[in-house]
Amino acid sequence: MFLFRAGFAIAILTLVASCSTNNAANSVQNETQTTQENNPVAVENTQLNDSQTASSSKTQPIAVENTQSNNSQIIASAKPKSDSLQDTLIIPGKRVGAVTSKTTRTDLAQIFGESNLKDDTILQAEGTVSVPATIVNSDTKRSFVVFWQDETRQKISYLKGFGSEWKTPEGIGFGTSLKELRQKLGEFKLTGLGWDYGGLINLEGTKLSQYKGKISLTVAAEENISGKFPKEYTAVSGDQELSSTNANFESLNIQVYQVTVTFDE
Repeated sequence: MFLFRAGFAIAILTLVASCSTNNAANSVQNETQTTQENNPVAVENTQLNDSQTASSSKTQPIAVENTQSNNSQIIASAKPKSDSLQDTLIIPGKRVGAVTSKTTRTDLAQIFGESNLKDDTILQAEGTVSVPATIVNSDTKRSFVVFWQDETRQKISYLKGFGSEWKTPEGIGFGTSLKELRQKLGEFKLTGLGWDYGGLINLEGTKLSQYKGKISLTVAAEENISGKFPKEYTAVSGDQELSSTNANFESLNIQVYQVTVTFDE
């Protein structure tokens, strides 16, 4: 009988302990649910922190925008200024488009774009002197060549080799005919054709004498025309000074082929 009672007591204790354990687990679960329901801010903060962590791993749009802006500025600095490209006016002694006596090689790149420039060394003075030069807008109607005082390319000596779109306020430039020159200058003197200083116009005493020393205009006969009119060509060739009204010029199709500009200091 004693053994039966002892066994029964042990069974009762085991059952009580099991129920206590289950109740404790249920209590913890219920307490957790209650905490979440009673503290939505805590749950929301946890979710917000998770979202911030995920967002921080992505590329920031502001940083991208700033980078794109910086890249755009760099690209823009390498592009020519459109307004300057449209200006093809020569003011003898003052400016050639946007180019003045203060313009440097660096300035040329900002005005016309680096891709439109080509540095070179060109023979001048009857092929006896090598002069540093920069060719602008090569092989176009807006081309011209800047000749520098030295290799630093900081100071312009003179400009020449202008394309046909470059004109003075009077409309004089590459391709201007002898007839047009007479209309704009009046009668003038020029050197004979066919040598290093041939076809050079003397502006002294003309309607544009104020340009003397600031612009040089050189004319030439049509290419290969000397074979068609050898007598006339020979008559106006060589080291001599001639009048623009010389009748032998009429059949030679005389035009301006070289314009040289210098700046006032």
